[in-house]
Amino acid sequence: MRCSRFVKAHRLTRQEQEEVAKIAKKTIAFMSQNKITFTPRNYDEWFYVICKAIEEKHILTTKNLKLLYKRCFGDSSILHNLEEMREISFSLHHITKNSFTALDQFQHNITSHDLYLQESISALDDLDRKRIKRLRLKIAKLEEENRRLKEFLEENRQRLALIEERFREQKKEVELDPLTGVYNRRSFEKDIKRLEESKLPYSLLISDIDNFKQINDTYGHQAGDKVLQQVGEIFTKYVRKDTKTYRYGGEEFVILLLNGDKRAAQVVGERLRGVIENHEVKVDENTSIKFTASFGGTQKEEGESFQKVLERADKALYEAKKLGKNRVVIK
Repeated sequence: MRCSRFVKAHRLTRQEQEEVAKIAKKTIAFMSQNKITFTPRNYDEWFYVICKAIEEKHILTTKNLKLLYKRCFGDSSILHNLEEMREISFSLHHITKNSFTALDQFQHNITSHDLYLQESISALDDLDRKRIKRLRLKIAKLEEENRRLKEFLEENRQRLALIEERFREQKKEVELDPLTGVYNRRSFEKDIKRLEESKLPYSLLISDIDNFKQINDTYGHQAGDKVLQQVGEIFTKYVRKDTKTYRYGGEEFVILLLNGDKRAAQVVGERLRGVIENHEVKVDENTSIKFTASFGGTQKEEGESFQKVLERADKALYEAKKLGKNRVVIK
């Protein structure tokens, strides 16, 4: 929670400002050493990771930080995705160009076929056997070429079907968090931009798994990953189709309720909190973990920016934690 507050808050205490300055120096140094592009999003994500590493007392090695980044934000593989999309785009261009060429050839063959038929009628009228024989050979050749063109177009159709499947898989990789199966932070930022432009009403919840560091320390990071996976499944299963869940970072999730108000946020938050409280994760044959989650929620007021809504929900979550965790606070 502390690290999320550092990333999002506009006002910090003097002590917090000094702490943020130290983390910022480490973040800039790490990004420079590892040649990570300095974009606002990259900086926010790596700042959060380094803050979490310090908070959880990890040794700040490149390997540890990259593993923690993967845990917090998933393996986005942006360069791989770009290469994949370029390859798909090139394939589509190639298939389209070849298909148009084949269709043009078909059109030419149809015209030739009509001319041969007219010539055949003329040859039959004149009883010209040699001409008829030559025309038969021409028509047979034309039909063979048409057969090959049909086969070629069928192969292209099959290639297009494969590319369509690759597009679907690529879309999932780009939009979904690989560990939890909910939408990732990039999808969240894209959806929020659309939502801000549309001026539609909404409410939202921020959820944080209680004592998650303790789960990792006691049972190991694999157990922690299992907890995150099953929380993702719960958030997918127990919300309506028009409600979207995003992994915001680490053990934090954001649930966006389109056209929802404070009451809707309270109802959804309590439902999810209850399901999690009564759920357990099996680590191995002899060990199961029971855990809880806290929720902070609010609704968008008229003329309010998303950042203000998020900050209010974050304060509500902070209050839920302060009041003893495993509860829903709506502001």
